[in-house]
Amino acid sequence: MTGRFRLLKITGLIVIGLFLLIGLIYVFLSTEQVNSLINRQLESQDLSLTPAAHKTLLPGLAWDSPVLSSPQGALVSCDKLFLRLRLLPLLAGRVKLGASAVVRGGQLDLEYGLNGREALVVDSSGINLADIPFFKSVLSARVAGEVWVKGSASRGSKGLNGELRFEVKKLEFSGVRLGAFPLPDAANLRSQGMIRITEDRLRLESFTLQGEGVYMRLSGDIPNGDSVTAPLNLILEIMPKPDFLERQKLVFLLLSKFMVSPGNFRIPVRGTLLKPVVL
Repeated sequence: MTGRFRLLKITGLIVIGLFLLIGLIYVFLSTEQVNSLINRQLESQDLSLTPAAHKTLLPGLAWDSPVLSSPQGALVSCDKLFLRLRLLPLLAGRVKLGASAVVRGGQLDLEYGLNGREALVVDSSGINLADIPFFKSVLSARVAGEVWVKGSASRGSKGLNGELRFEVKKLEFSGVRLGAFPLPDAANLRSQGMIRITEDRLRLESFTLQGEGVYMRLSGDIPNGDSVTAPLNLILEIMPKPDFLERQKLVFLLLSKFMVSPGNFRIPVRGTLLKPVVL
C-alpha cells in the first residue's frame, strides 16, 4: 500500500512539474518570437498572415479576423482562429495541437499529433465556399456551396496514412478560368469526393460534380510539403449533355482540343495551386 501511495505521489509530482514547466515556457516565450517564426515559414512560399497572433489564457495562440494572403490577394479568411496545446495527452507522453476556426456560420476543427500513432483528425461543417476568397483571387470566379469535411490519418513507419471525405451541398460556380481556358458555368451540383493519404502522399481519388445536364470528375495527385509552389497533376473530365453543351457552346469550342470522344472532354490541369493552368 505504501509503495502504491509513493508511486502515485511521484506521478503526481511529475505531472505538476510538467505543467509548471509548460506554464513557464508559455509565460516567457514572447508572441513576437512565435509570429516571427510563423512569418518566416509563410514567406518561403510567398504568403503572409495578418494580423499577428496573441496569447490565450490556456497555452495557445489566437488570431482575430485573420487573413492568409499571397501577391494575388486574400486566399483564406475567418472570424476567429485558435491554436492550442492539448494538455491531457501530455500525461500519456503525446504532444497534440488543436486548431479551430470560425468562418461566418461554419466551423473547422483539427487535431494534429506530433508523435504517437494518431496523427490527424479533421472535422468541418457549414463553411460556405463563397466566404473563401481563394476562388476570386486565384480563379477569378464566383463559387458558392456549403462544404463538409471529415477524416483522419494515422502515423506508420513510412509516414501518414488515412483519408479525408468531403461533400459540397448546392455547389455552383461561374467565371472559372484555368490560365487561358474558361470552364463552363454550373449550378445546383451534387458534389462529393475523397482525398487518400498514403505514406505522406496525397491523392484526390475522385471529386464528382453532377447536375442537370452535366457530369464532372476531378482526380489526380495533390502536392504536399510546400504545396503552394509544388506542381499540380490533375485531370478534369467533363461530360455535358447536348442541351448543356449547346447553351455554352463557345466555352466547349475553346475546349475542343481536349475532346477524347463525342461529349467527353479530358482536361489536364497543371501549374501550381495558386496558378493552375490547362496545357
